[in-house]
Amino acid sequence: MSIKKIQELTGFSYSTISRVLNGKAQEFRISDKTRLAILQAAESLNYRPNILARSLRMKRTFTIGLIVPDIKNPFFGELASRIEKLLREQGYSTILCNTNEIPENEEFYLKVLVDRQVDGIIIAPIHTMEWDAMEEIRRERSIVLIDRIFYETDIPWVTSANEQAADDMTAELIGIGYPWIAYLGGTAETYINAMRFSGYRKALERHSLPVDERIVFFEGYSPEAGEKMMATLLEREPDIRAVFCVNNLVFIGAMKVVQKHEIETGRTIMMAAFDIDRYCEIFKRPLLCARQDQEKIAASAVALLIGGIKNSLGPERHVVVPMDLSRHRIT
Repeated sequence: MSIKKIQELTGFSYSTISRVLNGKAQEFRISDKTRLAILQAAESLNYRPNILARSLRMKRTFTIGLIVPDIKNPFFGELASRIEKLLREQGYSTILCNTNEIPENEEFYLKVLVDRQVDGIIIAPIHTMEWDAMEEIRRERSIVLIDRIFYETDIPWVTSANEQAADDMTAELIGIGYPWIAYLGGTAETYINAMRFSGYRKALERHSLPVDERIVFFEGYSPEAGEKMMATLLEREPDIRAVFCVNNLVFIGAMKVVQKHEIETGRTIMMAAFDIDRYCEIFKRPLLCARQDQEKIAASAVALLIGGIKNSLGPERHVVVPMDLSRHRIT
């Protein structure tokens, strides 16, 4: 099916149709109404572009690599879905890679994506700094870091205001009557854990409260880690009344232990965590949630990536997205 058929159906010029189908509508200021009409016509006619010919002509593959650390985590699953949709609307297909929080897998998939000649890569890294192979890769193609970032890098990145949100959440717990708060953290060296623990610590210090090392844990980001940390916590301090969880999976694992403990003792533990809004109606209990703006994270990452591919990046290459703090069943 050729572009001429779409031209006959829509009445738009060959160049306009070609630009829309090649993901250049925004670049050439083609209206959303025109873009949607062309895309709908292409779909109705089962139009399929000659990808090989287009790649050879433009020296691009129109594919993007997306590397996430744990696709089982609903946060990364939803974020990947949003990114894929935005890239598809720009004319790119996505190759999704899941590293399972293993650094060697991350290095392997980067090499695979380079061999596939992707035009760009979006990655939520496990490593905490650039390594030699990545430095070489970034010289040849656009790379954007999301969520987890490197401490010192000029690679474009998008992350949430983790430290501020953790500070706000801890201060909220203190404000509603919980000055003794346990911290169930992720992998100690990673950016996300470091920023969230820093916010937790700053809020305690601002309220002249000590950081009690006996109730601070760094085990990992999985449900298994959450369950293990919570069990250890209750062995050490069975009277703990409030717990800060570094992410949603740690929260899920911790809740397995918490619910059993509450039934046995009749004492309630106040739980606070990141990205647990989807669970708030499942667990009919008081919860405090810091929610990341996935729509903004995805849109910002894709914009930076496409800007890098087209050599049109502006000076703002690092984006910090604010978070929302919400209370559920807290009176």
